[in-house]
Amino acid sequence: MDKFFEYDAVEWNGDKTGVKIIDQTLLPKEEKFLILRTPEQVYEAIYKLRVRGAPAIGVAAAFGLYVSLLPVEGEMDHFTAEFRRIKQYLFSSRPTAVNLGYALERMESCFKKNIALGLEGIKKALLAEAEAIKNEDVQMCRAIAENGLTLMRPGVRIITHCNAGHLAVSRYGTALGPIHLAQQRGLNPRVWVDETRPLLQGARLTAYEMVKNGVDATLICDNMAASVMARGEVDMVFVGCDRVAANGDTANKIGTMSLAVLAKHFGVPFYVLGPSSTIDRNCATGADIVIEERGASEVTDFDIKVFNPAFDVTPAELITGIVTEKGIFRPPFGFGIEK
Repeated sequence: MDKFFEYDAVEWNGDKTGVKIIDQTLLPKEEKFLILRTPEQVYEAIYKLRVRGAPAIGVAAAFGLYVSLLPVEGEMDHFTAEFRRIKQYLFSSRPTAVNLGYALERMESCFKKNIALGLEGIKKALLAEAEAIKNEDVQMCRAIAENGLTLMRPGVRIITHCNAGHLAVSRYGTALGPIHLAQQRGLNPRVWVDETRPLLQGARLTAYEMVKNGVDATLICDNMAASVMARGEVDMVFVGCDRVAANGDTANKIGTMSLAVLAKHFGVPFYVLGPSSTIDRNCATGADIVIEERGASEVTDFDIKVFNPAFDVTPAELITGIVTEKGIFRPPFGFGIEK
């Protein structure tokens, strides 16, 4: 599959001294690119959702850790302390996305393996590791798209939630990857795009991607999914994931669980698509997943208490299959994931 966007969600600036991202908070009205060079800039971009999507967050954190360490000099003890401080600081930006911790742990492992090389040698090794994390994500997403495509037929009607496309990963997408691939191969999929409150990542970002790639897409409010399913106009549901527990419970943007419940009621297959790195074998069930809560201002400026969780957890029994680069896992997920 060719690169259908002229940019990746996370990439280097020209001399690899900064992380280049597109500010997703401004889409679809404005395509503005940012260059991040400090821990504070990387943290703010992740926390404020200027870069978002579990895989893209992991890549941004790896790139960001490297560029943040470029100006650090002096004794190895000082460099080590700065490495650990910045790593922990970046990790605190979005705790729900397992890819964030996965990428940062890989960078720390690389650091430890190359500590005998001195500061310059360590920095070169960290650069190579950050690039490897991105390249592996590109290949994983391509494989996810191919595996997801096997579930589709010409004219298939899909409903999706939030944004799990090109903007959320290194390239291609997870839940949207098969849709983009199907479009390029002439299957002409039809997509119902959930607006996805409170940040409208479906209405802003998925809609942007669908229009940009010429996909036949229709935007609906989150409370309209039941109506289109009841009319028999949905063949399957494709959603992404930020973390998958060992039993198959899945954390994704708030509203995903509601969509899964509706799909179960109307007999619509419900698929979760994401890289195998999103599977957290140390997390037994969805009850162990930390759900971050966003600020009240994202919902209202009225003086009232606001409950604004960023994610919910879809129980494994509502999921038809989990599509990864390794294949399509089906219940019972605990056995399939371990295998």
